Amino acid sequence: MAERSWRGLAPDLRDGCVFCDRIAAEDYEYEYADTVVRFTPLNPVTPGHMLFLPAWHAEHPHAEAVRVSMSYAATYANSQGEDFNLITSSGPAATQSVAHIHCHYVPRRPGDGLHLPWTGQKKPRAAA
Repeated sequence: MAERSWRGLAPDLRDGCVFCDRIAAEDYEYEYADTVVRFTPLNPVTPGHMLFLPAWHAEHPHAEAVRVSMSYAATYANSQGEDFNLITSSGPAATQSVAHIHCHYVPRRPGDGLHLPWTGQKKPRAAA
């Protein structure tokens, strides 16, 4: 695998990590200063859904990796001109499915059908 190093935080990518495999293959849409990469997830929940993750393997808790991922995600989100969620999850109980730290940018539009459980939103009832 390609070796990455950023301010000595991690010497390389991790074999077997699906996100590290994508980074090593340069299978991403954009790279920010050799620190964070951006790509569309396999199953986007709304049009424009993106993942932002450190360009090195980092797992929770790793404050610097979360900080840089969220920072670039927020900069991108604020440039898009629409409402959005920025979400990161830490651990399987929090719905994290890949151990590599990542931040979801989820653009939101009225009626987009994505219901987050903590918002009190009600799912529309199916037409009878």
